[in-house]
Amino acid sequence: MNFLAHCTLAHPETALVAGGFIGDFVKGPIPDELPEPLRAGIRLHRRVDAVSNRLPGITESVRRLDPRLRRAAPVLLDIVADHCLALRWEIHGHGDLRMFSALAYDAIGAFAQFLPDHGRKYFRRFRDADVLSRYGESRTALRAMTYILKRLRMAHLVPELNAIVGTQLPVLMDDFESYFPELRTAVAAWKEENGQP
Repeated sequence: MNFLAHCTLAHPETALVAGGFIGDFVKGPIPDELPEPLRAGIRLHRRVDAVSNRLPGITESVRRLDPRLRRAAPVLLDIVADHCLALRWEIHGHGDLRMFSALAYDAIGAFAQFLPDHGRKYFRRFRDADVLSRYGESRTALRAMTYILKRLRMAHLVPELNAIVGTQLPVLMDDFESYFPELRTAVAAWKEENGQP
Protein backbone atom coordinates (compact mmCIF):
# COMPACT_ATOMS: atom_id res chain seq x y z
CA MET A 1 0.00 0.00 0.00
CA ASN A 2 1.10 3.54 -0.63
CA PHE A 3 0.61 6.70 1.44
CA LEU A 4 -3.13 7.27 0.98
CA ALA A 5 -4.01 3.68 1.84
CA HIS A 6 -1.66 3.61 4.84
CA CYS A 7 -3.07 6.84 6.24
CA THR A 8 -6.66 5.74 5.60
CA LEU A 9 -6.18 2.42 7.34
CA ALA A 10 -4.44 4.12 10.28
CA HIS A 11 -7.24 6.69 10.82
CA PRO A 12 -8.26 8.23 13.22
CA GLU A 13 -5.28 8.23 15.61
CA THR A 14 -2.88 11.06 14.67
CA ALA A 15 0.34 9.19 15.42
CA LEU A 16 -0.82 6.10 13.52
CA VAL A 17 -1.68 8.26 10.50
CA ALA A 18 1.75 9.91 10.74
CA GLY A 19 3.34 6.46 10.88
CA GLY A 20 1.51 5.61 7.66
CA PHE A 21 3.79 8.10 5.91
CA ILE A 22 6.89 8.19 8.11
CA GLY A 23 7.12 4.39 8.11
CA ASP A 24 8.50 4.53 4.56
CA PHE A 25 11.50 6.51 5.80
CA VAL A 26 12.41 4.34 8.81
CA LYS A 27 14.44 1.31 7.82
CA GLY A 28 15.60 -1.49 10.11
CA PRO A 29 14.87 -1.46 13.84
CA ILE A 30 12.54 1.34 14.94
CA PRO A 31 14.65 3.83 16.92
CA ASP A 32 13.96 3.85 20.66
CA GLU A 33 14.12 7.65 20.74
CA LEU A 34 10.95 8.00 18.66
CA PRO A 35 7.77 8.71 20.66
CA GLU A 36 5.92 5.50 21.42
CA PRO A 37 2.73 6.57 19.59
CA LEU A 38 4.77 7.12 16.41
CA ARG A 39 6.60 3.83 16.95
CA ALA A 40 3.16 2.17 17.03
CA GLY A 41 2.28 3.92 13.77
CA ILE A 42 5.42 2.58 12.12
CA ARG A 43 4.66 -0.91 13.44
CA LEU A 44 1.18 -0.67 11.93
CA HIS A 45 2.69 0.50 8.64
CA ARG A 46 4.90 -2.60 8.59
CA ARG A 47 1.99 -4.85 9.52
CA VAL A 48 -0.06 -3.51 6.59
CA ASP A 49 2.86 -4.14 4.23
CA ALA A 50 3.38 -7.66 5.56
CA VAL A 51 -0.31 -8.58 5.25
CA SER A 52 -0.77 -7.02 1.80
CA ASN A 53 2.21 -8.92 0.40
CA ARG A 54 0.39 -12.21 1.10
CA LEU A 55 -3.10 -11.36 -0.15
CA PRO A 56 -4.39 -13.34 -3.15
CA GLY A 57 -5.84 -10.19 -4.71
CA ILE A 58 -2.39 -8.60 -4.80
CA THR A 59 -0.91 -11.75 -6.32
CA GLU A 60 -3.62 -11.65 -8.98
CA SER A 61 -2.83 -8.00 -9.75
CA VAL A 62 0.86 -8.83 -10.16
CA ARG A 63 -0.07 -11.51 -12.71
CA ARG A 64 -2.08 -8.98 -14.70
CA LEU A 65 0.89 -6.69 -15.33
CA ASP A 66 3.16 -6.91 -18.34
CA PRO A 67 5.79 -9.55 -17.42
CA ARG A 68 8.52 -6.96 -17.97
CA LEU A 69 7.05 -4.93 -15.10
CA ARG A 70 6.99 -7.79 -12.60
CA ARG A 71 10.21 -6.69 -10.85
CA ALA A 72 8.65 -3.30 -10.12
CA ALA A 73 5.15 -4.71 -9.58
CA PRO A 74 4.99 -4.47 -5.76
CA VAL A 75 5.77 -0.75 -5.75
CA LEU A 76 3.66 -0.01 -8.83
CA LEU A 77 0.69 -1.79 -7.29
CA ASP A 78 1.05 0.26 -4.10
CA ILE A 79 0.43 3.33 -6.26
CA VAL A 80 -2.41 1.60 -8.11
CA ALA A 81 -4.02 0.86 -4.73
CA ASP A 82 -3.96 4.57 -3.84
CA HIS A 83 -5.43 5.42 -7.25
CA CYS A 84 -8.23 2.87 -6.78
CA LEU A 85 -8.85 4.04 -3.22
CA ALA A 86 -9.19 7.67 -4.32
CA LEU A 87 -11.57 6.65 -7.11
CA ARG A 88 -13.70 4.68 -4.64
CA TRP A 89 -13.23 7.11 -1.74
CA GLU A 90 -16.97 7.43 -1.10
CA ILE A 91 -16.98 3.70 -0.28
CA HIS A 92 -13.68 3.21 1.53
CA GLY A 93 -12.63 6.64 2.77
CA HIS A 94 -13.37 8.93 5.69
CA GLY A 95 -15.48 11.98 4.77
CA ASP A 96 -14.30 14.34 2.07
CA LEU A 97 -10.97 13.37 0.46
CA ARG A 98 -9.56 16.90 0.51
CA MET A 99 -10.43 17.33 4.16
CA PHE A 100 -8.99 13.93 5.02
CA SER A 101 -5.80 14.80 3.11
CA ALA A 102 -5.43 18.05 5.08
CA LEU A 103 -5.86 16.13 8.35
CA ALA A 104 -3.26 13.59 7.23
CA TYR A 105 -0.76 16.34 6.34
CA ASP A 106 -1.32 17.89 9.77
CA ALA A 107 -0.77 14.52 11.44
CA ILE A 108 2.47 13.91 9.52
CA GLY A 109 3.58 17.49 10.15
CA ALA A 110 3.14 17.00 13.90
CA PHE A 111 5.87 14.34 13.75
CA ALA A 112 7.91 15.67 10.80
CA GLN A 113 10.86 16.44 13.08
CA PHE A 114 11.46 12.69 13.24
CA LEU A 115 11.85 12.37 9.47
CA PRO A 116 15.36 12.32 8.02
CA ASP A 117 16.30 15.42 6.02
CA HIS A 118 15.38 13.88 2.68
CA GLY A 119 12.07 12.73 4.17
CA ARG A 120 11.22 16.24 5.37
CA LYS A 121 11.99 17.66 1.92
CA TYR A 122 9.89 14.96 0.29
CA PHE A 123 7.02 15.62 2.68
CA ARG A 124 7.04 19.36 1.94
CA ARG A 125 6.87 18.73 -1.82
CA PHE A 126 4.24 16.01 -1.33
CA ARG A 127 2.04 18.27 0.83
CA ASP A 128 2.52 21.36 -1.35
CA ALA A 129 1.41 19.37 -4.42
CA ASP A 130 -1.50 17.92 -2.39
CA VAL A 131 -0.71 14.46 -3.73
CA LEU A 132 -3.04 12.60 -1.37
CA SER A 133 -6.19 14.28 -2.67
CA ARG A 134 -5.00 14.01 -6.28
CA TYR A 135 -4.42 10.25 -6.35
CA GLY A 136 -7.70 9.85 -8.19
CA GLU A 137 -6.16 11.59 -11.20
CA SER A 138 -4.53 9.15 -13.60
CA ARG A 139 -1.71 11.63 -14.26
CA THR A 140 -0.79 11.63 -10.55
CA ALA A 141 -0.59 7.84 -10.52
CA LEU A 142 1.35 7.83 -13.80
CA ARG A 143 3.82 10.42 -12.51
CA ALA A 144 4.47 8.38 -9.37
CA MET A 145 4.88 5.12 -11.31
CA THR A 146 7.14 6.80 -13.87
CA TYR A 147 9.38 8.02 -11.05
CA ILE A 148 9.62 4.45 -9.74
CA LEU A 149 10.58 2.98 -13.11
CA LYS A 150 13.22 5.66 -13.67
CA ARG A 151 14.66 5.04 -10.22
CA LEU A 152 14.86 1.31 -11.02
CA ARG A 153 16.51 2.05 -14.38
CA MET A 154 13.45 0.76 -16.21
CA ALA A 155 12.51 4.01 -17.96
CA HIS A 156 12.18 2.18 -21.29
CA LEU A 157 9.01 0.58 -19.86
CA VAL A 158 7.25 3.86 -19.00
CA PRO A 159 4.91 3.58 -22.05
CA GLU A 160 3.57 0.31 -20.60
CA LEU A 161 2.17 2.21 -17.61
CA ASN A 162 -0.65 3.74 -19.65
CA ALA A 163 -2.46 0.40 -19.76
CA ILE A 164 -2.42 0.17 -15.96
CA VAL A 165 -4.52 3.32 -15.55
CA GLY A 166 -6.38 2.64 -18.81
CA THR A 167 -7.53 -0.69 -20.18
CA GLN A 168 -6.34 -2.71 -17.16
CA LEU A 169 -7.81 -0.45 -14.50
CA PRO A 170 -11.25 -2.14 -14.27
CA VAL A 171 -9.77 -5.55 -13.39
CA LEU A 172 -7.18 -3.98 -11.09
CA MET A 173 -10.07 -2.18 -9.40
CA ASP A 174 -11.85 -5.52 -8.95
CA ASP A 175 -8.69 -6.88 -7.30
CA PHE A 176 -8.56 -3.82 -5.04
CA GLU A 177 -12.17 -4.37 -4.00
CA SER A 178 -11.24 -7.89 -2.93
CA TYR A 179 -8.07 -7.14 -0.97
CA PHE A 180 -8.75 -3.73 0.62
CA PRO A 181 -11.53 -5.03 2.92
CA GLU A 182 -9.17 -7.82 4.00
CA LEU A 183 -6.60 -5.20 4.92
CA ARG A 184 -9.21 -3.29 6.91
CA THR A 185 -10.01 -6.44 8.86
CA ALA A 186 -6.31 -7.11 9.55
CA VAL A 187 -5.80 -3.51 10.72
CA ALA A 188 -8.86 -3.64 12.98
CA ALA A 189 -7.48 -6.81 14.59
CA TRP A 190 -4.04 -5.19 15.04
CA LYS A 191 -5.60 -2.10 16.63
CA GLU A 192 -7.64 -4.21 19.03
CA GLU A 193 -4.60 -6.29 20.00
CA ASN A 194 -2.57 -3.13 20.60
CA GLY A 195 -5.22 -1.06 22.38
CA GLN A 196 -5.50 1.48 19.57
CA PRO A 197 -8.68 3.33 18.53
